Amino acid sequence: MATRSRFPALPRWVTDRRFIGLLVLAVVIVLPAFIGHSGILMRVLCLIFINALLALGLMVITGYTGMLNMGHAAFYGIGAYIAAVLALRFHQPFLTCLVASGAGAGLAGLIIAIPCLKVGSDFLSLITIAFAELFQTVVLNWMDVTRGPMGLPGIPNIVIANVTFDNYYRLYYLFLAIAVVIYVGLSNIVNSRIGRSLKAIRDDEICARAQGIDVRYYKVLAFVLGTIPAGIAGALIAFLVQFVGAATFNLDASLILMNMVILGGLGSLPGALIGAAFFVGFTELIRFLNIYRIGVGGVIMVLLMLFRPQGIMGSRAFAGVGGFENVIRRWWQKRHSSPRTRPAKTAGP
Repeated sequence: MATRSRFPALPRWVTDRRFIGLLVLAVVIVLPAFIGHSGILMRVLCLIFINALLALGLMVITGYTGMLNMGHAAFYGIGAYIAAVLALRFHQPFLTCLVASGAGAGLAGLIIAIPCLKVGSDFLSLITIAFAELFQTVVLNWMDVTRGPMGLPGIPNIVIANVTFDNYYRLYYLFLAIAVVIYVGLSNIVNSRIGRSLKAIRDDEICARAQGIDVRYYKVLAFVLGTIPAGIAGALIAFLVQFVGAATFNLDASLILMNMVILGGLGSLPGALIGAAFFVGFTELIRFLNIYRIGVGGVIMVLLMLFRPQGIMGSRAFAGVGGFENVIRRWWQKRHSSPRTRPAKTAGP
């Protein structure tokens, strides 16, 4: 005989991902109307969108495929320098720079993925760190193209269809549109057969190969899919700041990106957005402690590993918790349970 639930049923629409996503998108769209056109706040929000693209790409590589990429900032820098050189030296429009940056970073991801196929996760992280250091060396010494430590200043404003994006208000909605397109595209991929193959490789590579999954192909594909958004983010930061320098794409930036992904929850695209929003906003809140931000981020990571190792929205593959929907359900159950409805403890012998 079926037993009745001890608490009211949670409405299905409350945990529907599409409803939650549309609600968040609606809030983000109307947000500038409430905060005004403050230059500082709008700039921070634009930086959140850029870091969200970086975290989404890294989530595909590390969170869904299980490959530890510790040099993600190098692909970010590749996209930024491609956009800057095309805009300054060849006077190309923004859309051309954007596409070229994504393609250039994706090509670099393809090249670096090939030697990574024959090594395990630990050595893969060393290879990506070496690639990031190699990128820094090339950028700082290729004076004819990158101008070395002096960087590339004077990048023009974004112009699309005779509309000049010369203020943060317009840039906000442009960056939001690009972030939404990238998120929807990656979401469709990770929820398709490709995404299931990537998660199978992450959980058990030997078993995935035994099931007929081409592990080499999907690892390379994951690197390409993860580095394309990084290149696009590089183009956006170049046109936002109107300057590109090597210091922006150092190893510290890669560590912060990894913190974003771990905090949001490995194997969760919404978690990547939460991690990016938290770390960018947190950095602004503790700007007076800016030199200690890496250390503070490390403390946050230690606490996270102790109390919630799967991250805020981690998947079942990490600590056995099934994401944001289950968090809401558990909260609902605790809120509507009472001592009277809880099962009585039986007396011991």
